[in-house]
Amino acid sequence: MTIPLIWIAIILIILALVIGLIGIHRVPTWVLKSGIAKLILKNTSLGDRLCEIFYGVAMVTVVSGMVNYGFYGHQDLGFALLIVSLGVNITWGIIDGATSVYGGLVDEAEEDRLVNSLRKDENNQEQREDVAEILQGTILRTLSEEDQSRVVDMIQAGKPEKIGEYGASRDDLKMFLAIFLMDFITVFPVIIPLYVVTDSQSALFWSHLIAILMFVIIGIAWAKYLNKNMLKTGSALGILAIATISVTYYFGW
Repeated sequence: MTIPLIWIAIILIILALVIGLIGIHRVPTWVLKSGIAKLILKNTSLGDRLCEIFYGVAMVTVVSGMVNYGFYGHQDLGFALLIVSLGVNITWGIIDGATSVYGGLVDEAEEDRLVNSLRKDENNQEQREDVAEILQGTILRTLSEEDQSRVVDMIQAGKPEKIGEYGASRDDLKMFLAIFLMDFITVFPVIIPLYVVTDSQSALFWSHLIAILMFVIIGIAWAKYLNKNMLKTGSALGILAIATISVTYYFGW
């Protein structure tokens, strides 16, 4: 039995959304008009999106293998897998979203303390070097060492500020929701075939094929932005998907 056209359309829409979010091609207008796409694009970086979608696809692929191993041939396989996969990815989305927000706040607080310490002790060369090192994680890394030194001088010239409490802002909450949504939506392309196709072998074929395709797409996107060979990287991620499916399903890992 094949997948009904309505479900094929839904899978293709989600795949188009994923392709737009990871920037393989220019984001289609209809994707940009989507509230979900706007939220994700405005509150995450390209690197965040590539990693988070990879995490989501990898987790649902592993979970699908584990559940298939234990429930193969059961009529309620699709429903059981949907519940388990949603549970795993929703849990990960909450954990990763929260740790990204509060991990960022901790880094921000530590940077503020370092800057304040530098302003209070202008002759501390070690702290100057630490501030200069922080610049390497920003777009300012493209400046020459001399220009970066000038930036540190500008930072150092400011007055120490009183450091208060750090808490999640509205923008932080939007980032949390964006990360959560990426983990949530990546469940459905892999799970839909197992939920709507009654023949177990056909359902597994479509589920595995879509998972492999999504790994390949992510590999191509990574290669594109890192100036790597897209064919080789996409193939490598596809092989990784096949290995993941094999280990989780055939060995019940």
